[in-house]
This record gives sequence, structure tokens and C-alpha cells, in this order.
Amino acid sequence: MSFSHQITVPLRIKNQLNWIANLFVFITLLISMPAQASSQIEAANRLITNMVGDVESYLLADSGDIAKRKENITRLLDAHFDIPGIARFSAGPYWRAANEVERVTYTKNMREAMIGTIARNFDQLVGLSFSIIDSQAKGSKMVLVRGTFVDKAGKRPPISVGWRVVTQATSPAKVLDVEIENISMLVTQKQENIAIIRKNGGRFSALIEAMKQRQRNQ
Repeated sequence: MSFSHQITVPLRIKNQLNWIANLFVFITLLISMPAQASSQIEAANRLITNMVGDVESYLLADSGDIAKRKENITRLLDAHFDIPGIARFSAGPYWRAANEVERVTYTKNMREAMIGTIARNFDQLVGLSFSIIDSQAKGSKMVLVRGTFVDKAGKRPPISVGWRVVTQATSPAKVLDVEIENISMLVTQKQENIAIIRKNGGRFSALIEAMKQRQRNQ
């Protein structure tokens, strides 16, 4: 003889059990995530703090000597910025079509253009102080550090700046992008580069030629 016995759980109790189960999963995620996120954010904040400190030191020592200024800026970029990542992203889909020589040449010229641009505008950083407002992990490999540049003399309005920092466990944290008043400098450069390449029949070499010409005109 066999018996079958089915227990009917009231809908109200079933909903409560589901809610408790979902809450447990959520709490488990919160417990497991902060360790990694906290480590990411600490690395990104430390990078930005160190970078700002380097900028302040270079500004104090700056005598107007362009060669020395470029030397300091080169050291700053190589230490704190993801130059290979910036090169890849700023070339858009055409990076994959470029050959190795073109990639190396573009990265070299892009880096030199960045150094030249910062060197010419370095004086504009005098009198500014930067403070971090908040930092937020964007996935497992990126942190957005947001803050404000303030003119100590009060002559210029505050500037909102976001630093997108690559935070990989296998390599030091590096800045990939700078957002000024929520406008991405990297995305803007990417759009300009793609327009140049498309205007020249999809030739990646046209972008390198345009970059070299721009540097000669500066």
C-alpha cells in the first residue's frame, strides 16, 4: 500500500520564503563584492592622488624651460596613463586593420602629441587644486574617480573632472580617459580620428599623416 501526501504552502508564506531567499542572495553578493571593489577603488584613488602630487611638484619646479617641462610631462604620462590602451581605443575599429608598423608609429606620434599639448597648456594648471569627490567601480577592471579642480584665487569657476582608471590585478592602475564636465576626451579623439580615416578611404596611414602635420604646425 502506498500513500502520497502533498503539503500545500499558502501563497502568502511562499512569497515570504521567496523574498527571504532573494534577500539572502543579495546579502551574499554584498559580502563578496566589497573586497574586490574596495581594492580597485583604493588603487585608483592612490593613482590619482600620486599623479596630482607629481603635477604640483612639477609646477613648483617649472621655470618655463620647455625641454625640461616636456621631460617631466613624459615621465608623468608614462607613469600614470595607459598609453597603449589610449592608442587602441582612440583608433576605433581601424586599429584591427592597421599593421604592426602603423600601430607602433601611431602610438608614438599620439604620445608625442599628448606631451606637446600638455606642455603648451601646463601654465593653466597653476593655482588649481584637485579634490576627489567620489569613486565608483565600473565592472571588475575600471574605476571612475570623480573630483573638482578649484582655483585657489577664485578667479576661475570649478571644473568637474572624471578619471577613468584601468584597475587590473596583473598590472598597475593607469588612467585610460579623462572626462571634463562629463565630456570624454578619449571618445572625442576617437570620433575625430575615425572621421579622418573615413575621409581618406579607410587608410590608417592617413591618420598618422594628419597627426604628424598637426605637430609640425604647432
